[in-house]
Amino acid sequence: MYEYINYIEVDKTTDEIEHEFVKDFISFRKENNLTQELLGIYSNVSRTKIARIESGMHSPTIRNLLQILGPIGYTIKIEKIKKNK
Repeated sequence: MYEYINYIEVDKTTDEIEHEFVKDFISFRKENNLTQELLGIYSNVSRTKIARIESGMHSPTIRNLLQILGPIGYTIKIEKIKKNK
């Protein structure tokens, strides 16, 4: 019926973007002087789940991310991927 056409070429694979997200998530936590345990207490998300996100064993849902970030004053947003030149 419809032919799929990818109009936007990106320089990173989904796996690379996910890996970058995990690195940013860990950096964010450390820069805000939060242990996994403390972040879990603030967000009411188990330390185990946060550890699994950081190790790449668990891919968080949008709801999980909002639940983790909201109580400490952050949110998520959709952002256009910038091409490397």
